[in-house]
Amino acid sequence: MQPPISRACIWQGLTALIAVLGLLLQFVWMQAQAQYVGALWMTLRYFSYFTILSNVLVALVCGVAALAPRSRAGHWCTHAGVRGAVLLYILITAAVYHLLLAAHWHPRGLALLADALLHTVVPGVYALGWLWIAPVRGLRWRYLGAWLLVPVLYFIWAMLMGRLLHVYPYPFLNLTRLGVELLLRNAVLLLLLFALLGAALVLLDRSLLRLHGDARR
Repeated sequence: MQPPISRACIWQGLTALIAVLGLLLQFVWMQAQAQYVGALWMTLRYFSYFTILSNVLVALVCGVAALAPRSRAGHWCTHAGVRGAVLLYILITAAVYHLLLAAHWHPRGLALLADALLHTVVPGVYALGWLWIAPVRGLRWRYLGAWLLVPVLYFIWAMLMGRLLHVYPYPFLNLTRLGVELLLRNAVLLLLLFALLGAALVLLDRSLLRLHGDARR
């Protein structure tokens, strides 16, 4: 007899499916615009966006945790530090998009649906699971250093893709238009945003852990 499926497993599977759907819709829409630049060029541009990479992480972490929760990979994907890192990255995706980019971008049709899934629905569903449906507490301050490696590596990746494709993924990372000084200023500000939000998540996690401990007494 199979054990009942837990609500955590259901949430992880649903979150992974939503992320995969958004990623596929965005890929199909972008490839439909590739008639003048080629499929390879557009594929590289697709993977130059932090939105795509953060949603890929959500899909992978939640998908593995749902399909193979007792495997070594499944245990790794449900580790507090990994879950916290993915939450940080997907929240940054949502925050930067809605605060800096949404006002300048008005998608329609397939692009609108993909946009809503990747920038709003996936971050919301993942955050809800982290807070309530499948909480895994235990964030440590030392995790922050590892979490901040990803935005540093992404900055390098974005610069490489910009040089290769002659199109930078975001206006605030456009070396050609901004110049080195403004670009580095923006990069430092973004890294500071990652650090502050990461610290806020650690504090929130510890507060929730204390509240849960008090409630059990």
